[in-house]
Amino acid sequence: MIPFQGRQKLRKILYSKVTLFVIAVLVFFVGRGAWNTHEKAQIARSERNIAERSLSELESRASELQASLIRLKSDRGIEEEVRQKYTVARLGEEVVIVVDDSVKKGENGEAVAEKSPWQSFVSFFGF
Repeated sequence: MIPFQGRQKLRKILYSKVTLFVIAVLVFFVGRGAWNTHEKAQIARSERNIAERSLSELESRASELQASLIRLKSDRGIEEEVRQKYTVARLGEEVVIVVDDSVKKGENGEAVAEKSPWQSFVSFFGF
């Protein structure tokens, strides 16, 4: 009979309102901690993806710089770079300017764009 009474006391204690409230509070805090950990894991995952993209961009930039460095080690590469940056020419070289005949010149020498048929029609009526 004593074991039966002991079980009754244990049930009264476990199923009391105070015990259930304490268990609910513990479950709440444990669940909240798990949710916070989940959110931090998502943030870490997104930051990792950003870092991986940045790393791949930096690696491609490094390979471009290596190629540029190899090009600049040759005399031809140095000459191309100097010509590009400073618009210089060697002795005896001349500049050739190609003029397009299809561009019409206005009264003061400025290029005048040709009007489309619609623009001509609109300008005819003064709009």
